[in-house]
Amino acid sequence: MYIIATAVTAFVFAFIAIKFFNPVAIEIGLVDKPSERKQHAGHIPLIGGISIFLAVLAASLLWLPDTLELRMYLIASAMMVFIGALDDKFDLRVRIRIVGQIIIASLMIYGVGGYISNLGDLFGLGDVTLGPFGIIFTYIGIIVVINAYNMIDGIDGLIGSLSINTFTSIAILFIMSGQTNYISYPLVLATATLPYLMFNLGLFKKLFNKNTQKIFMGDAGSMFVGLSVIWLLIMGTQGEQASFRPVTALWICAIPLMDMLAIVVRRYRNGKSPFKPDRDHLHHILQRVGLTSQKALLVISFASVLMSIFGVVGEYFNIADTVMLIAFIFMFICYVSTIKHLIKNEST
Repeated sequence: MYIIATAVTAFVFAFIAIKFFNPVAIEIGLVDKPSERKQHAGHIPLIGGISIFLAVLAASLLWLPDTLELRMYLIASAMMVFIGALDDKFDLRVRIRIVGQIIIASLMIYGVGGYISNLGDLFGLGDVTLGPFGIIFTYIGIIVVINAYNMIDGIDGLIGSLSINTFTSIAILFIMSGQTNYISYPLVLATATLPYLMFNLGLFKKLFNKNTQKIFMGDAGSMFVGLSVIWLLIMGTQGEQASFRPVTALWICAIPLMDMLAIVVRRYRNGKSPFKPDRDHLHHILQRVGLTSQKALLVISFASVLMSIFGVVGEYFNIADTVMLIAFIFMFICYVSTIKHLIKNEST
């Protein structure tokens, strides 16, 4: 029963936070302004992430057990949202954002001892254990996932849809493993994201004929989502109470990871900074070859759901880690080849 209460509380608090902070964001200039790279009409409040975090905070304090892990997660999340909000307002340098992410990663690693020490039986020779290198690997993993979700946020509804898909998939994996104590964590994140998605896509206006202000997630939100994803993945795949295998984690956040890896390599080959913003993400390419933003959203979201289903099914039937890893690498090669084909068609 408390699971339902937690989810309802998160949804209601997120909705209230959006309505409250909307005029505040406009008043203090926490808005996204149109530019050559950001093609939208008007100044859009960047309060999606703040509303989601506050909803998760309220629901967690009211309903979830008070544990060290939860307290450290909420502290780390508050820091992540604060840094992201500063970035939304003042456009921080990449170096400052990365330093902030490293500090936050340290809270997770040393605050609760949560780090990636076991990658599973990836090569059919037994579990790959990382030992002390696991801490370095975890730092890299946290920074990669945070920035993968940050980079994918480029069209209406995309970060919201992908994050809900990821959180829901993690909840299903917890249910499959019998770890019912953990289900509330991804569910509260998913339900807290729903109001943002409805405002972002204008669904309240379409459903209830209400003239509501569109909002964006902002870096505060996308980095908070990435932090939450990697926290849940570490919690779900490591330790004696692990609920699913590390290789499964690749599948349930496949699209953000593939998009980031592909674009970082492409930027590096072109002599650009991996963190320099551009319009060469998957959603931008789909739009340039003729898809509307709505169709691009549907295509990417559908692909993300399919990959998550493959990961969940693979976990359910205990398909060998090696097979799951090879399939993921094959899918990434297909992804890169498709992007190259689309870019080639775009230039002809």
